[in-house]
Amino acid sequence: MPKIAGVNILGLVLGALAMWVLGFIWYGLLLSDAWMAASGFTEQMFEGQSPLWMPAGFVVSLLLTFGLGWHMKQKSITKLDTAALFGLWMGLLIGVPLMMYGYVYSPAHSWELLLIDGGHTVLTFVAACAVLSFFD
Repeated sequence: MPKIAGVNILGLVLGALAMWVLGFIWYGLLLSDAWMAASGFTEQMFEGQSPLWMPAGFVVSLLLTFGLGWHMKQKSITKLDTAALFGLWMGLLIGVPLMMYGYVYSPAHSWELLLIDGGHTVLTFVAACAVLSFFD
């Protein structure tokens, strides 16, 4: 299978797909109401919005998965347990702190929103790294 900077393309696509699907489950099915309430959004605010933005989320997932995969290659991480642990630490030490800027400097300072979004970030980083571990 072809690679980009050492990252298997099939693993990249499947890892990104895992991120994207988990995002749909997390935000669309499990925590939709809690996320909208914590964000201050209403369903009316989403009416008339173009669904064409949804594929952009997959592009973000591709970029994140590629970055994780590239770092995994640099560290020679190939085992499932090591990959999942790597995803956990990347989510906790890079993903969540990056998103915390928005929560620190916004007037909302929502801990609930941080837990929802941070939980999603950590979960999807673990999933993408786990998927990538199956592709060399």
